[in-house]
Amino acid sequence: MKGSVTIAGAGPGELDHLTIAVLNAIHEADVILYDALIQPSILDKFPEHAEKIFVGKRCGNHAYTQTMIVNAMIEQALMGKRVLRLKGGDPAIFAHLTSELSALEALEIPVKVLPGVSAMLTAAAELKAPLTARKTDRHIWITDGHSADVEKYAEQMAAFPGTLVFYMGAGRTAEITSLLMSWGMPDNKSCALIENAGADRAVLTRGQVSDFAARRLTRTTEGPGIFLVGNALATDTAAADELENHALTP
Repeated sequence: MKGSVTIAGAGPGELDHLTIAVLNAIHEADVILYDALIQPSILDKFPEHAEKIFVGKRCGNHAYTQTMIVNAMIEQALMGKRVLRLKGGDPAIFAHLTSELSALEALEIPVKVLPGVSAMLTAAAELKAPLTARKTDRHIWITDGHSADVEKYAEQMAAFPGTLVFYMGAGRTAEITSLLMSWGMPDNKSCALIENAGADRAVLTRGQVSDFAARRLTRTTEGPGIFLVGNALATDTAAADELENHALTP
């Protein structure tokens, strides 16, 4: 008899950001394959009966390759086990959801996907800042900070009427901002780097595009980071209130 697989997002890795659905999946699992970002506050909730398999990937040091992870999910499910694949963040954002679903569905293994709180949303909460603003910044562009697409679409990003979100961009803030400025982005546009978002050790660095381009501001930890650029992040709350009130006026 086949088991099942649940692919779930653990958010930034701390228990406070875990959804009830994912916590229930943890309690019900027979096997848990978990990532490097999962913190002790969540690990402590793993049931004693469950087999725990660490499959973390950090800075090129992989405990399991992606192929090995998929094979482990399949093997355990075909043994009739309830398998939980617990990922940091959300499983639909910069993860391997497509390949995992394809492999499981090809073998007709029942599979469920549970969302998690994404790094983008956690970062915005840490900053106490919106990612959008009425009338002026109604869009969000999510990309991979170390992808070649940054160079490919830099001109469009520099003129983008909204917030740019660079996942995995902590180590490239100077290169990203310099590139955007070279395509005409104003050097005083607001931006922020959030490292270890959602954790007690979170570090928030606010500034302008020019600050990061000149390396006056840069990463301070080796933890995961997310880089945000956009007018909606401005710390001038009075100006933000005026913009909101103007937008609401008929």
